[in-house]
Amino acid sequence: MMEPVWSIGQAQNRIDGALEMAIRHLTPGQKITLEATAQDDLGQVWRSFGMYRADDQGTVDTAGTAPDEGTYDGIDANGLLWSMRPDGSVPGYFIKSGSAPHAVTFRLSTDGVLLGERTVDLHFASGDVRIAEITKPFVGKYFCPEASERGPLPAVLVLGGSAGGMLWSEQMAALLSANGFAALALAYFDWQGRSGLPNQLAEVPLEVVDRAMSWLQAQPGIDAARTGVMGLSKGSELALLYASLYPQAIRAVVGYSPASHVFEGISMAPAGRRSSWTYEGRPLPYLPYPGGPKGWTPAELAQLRKLHEQALNTSTDEELEAARIPVEAMRAPALLITGAHDETWPAAEMAEGVLQRLKKCGYRWEVRHEHFPEAGHLIDIPNLPVTAEHGVPAKAAAAAAREAWQTVLSFFHKNLA
Repeated sequence: MMEPVWSIGQAQNRIDGALEMAIRHLTPGQKITLEATAQDDLGQVWRSFGMYRADDQGTVDTAGTAPDEGTYDGIDANGLLWSMRPDGSVPGYFIKSGSAPHAVTFRLSTDGVLLGERTVDLHFASGDVRIAEITKPFVGKYFCPEASERGPLPAVLVLGGSAGGMLWSEQMAALLSANGFAALALAYFDWQGRSGLPNQLAEVPLEVVDRAMSWLQAQPGIDAARTGVMGLSKGSELALLYASLYPQAIRAVVGYSPASHVFEGISMAPAGRRSSWTYEGRPLPYLPYPGGPKGWTPAELAQLRKLHEQALNTSTDEELEAARIPVEAMRAPALLITGAHDETWPAAEMAEGVLQRLKKCGYRWEVRHEHFPEAGHLIDIPNLPVTAEHGVPAKAAAAAAREAWQTVLSFFHKNLA
């Protein structure tokens, strides 16, 4: 009997691609188990598994074979990646900062006997991408592919959400660079105040974003006429604001879980009411949260959607209009991505409000709202372990992450080509 032959991945595997894995020279009908493990930034071990049965040729190919039992069901080449769960009974958030490769260890066994172990690095950026840390005149990380035969490159500025720093934005910028775009992840605040950044999401100057965009457009090999902006959550609020107040700088806008209005700034300590953003030295009008100026409590953090809905529903028409993002001033196509089970704020309803506003004013650029009925607020990096959100099946969340990412790439290729 021949020894099983296990092939896994390519010379370099991308996190947003399909991970090819096959075990050959098994006995037809033989049962095997594949276990995958990874560790997050907190040292928490995440784990998934699948039990498979070899076909008539003695092969298990995860791209064409569904597990008989496991942490996912159905045929999915990346099922072992997104279906990981933390050791223990409490669902969690897979915290991975930075764009270093995501290392996953696979173990192959049959009848309790270990047949092999492999570790695969899943890359965010390609090997030919130049990466630069920026500390002045802003804090960010720049990803630029090698010069293209097609000429100057399109570029995208990426803005993360209320997690602060470059969580999400750095990984998204790296992925964009692997797909042919120059990309800059901007850190506009950081809860720990690292790199001299504000340690509260309050009164962040819009000029910081414009400074980063001007820098990006001035880089060698960049086509300044083909630049876009993309944000997640509060970063999406910021992206829409920037595209509205600096319309000449932007040719495409993407908002993951966006807002239609400016909301009150966020602080973890009592600091008085403040706007999230300033423009030309003045705080922008905002919708206040109920309950008066104070630091956010754990109970409030668990009811963020309710707080945002109350802010929208209890404000006067005049307050709503003053705090509304003036999206009709944009001069670019826009793509808004939402999930029906958003527990942070009513992104789907706010996205529809943006669409209706633009339709009413005769906006001449394309505006799309991609809505995922079984997704939540965090439509995350494709194929990372899925974060559990109430009412969101992990399989649906993983599918939404992959589909949203492909939609974003198609949108940018179309509008920044």
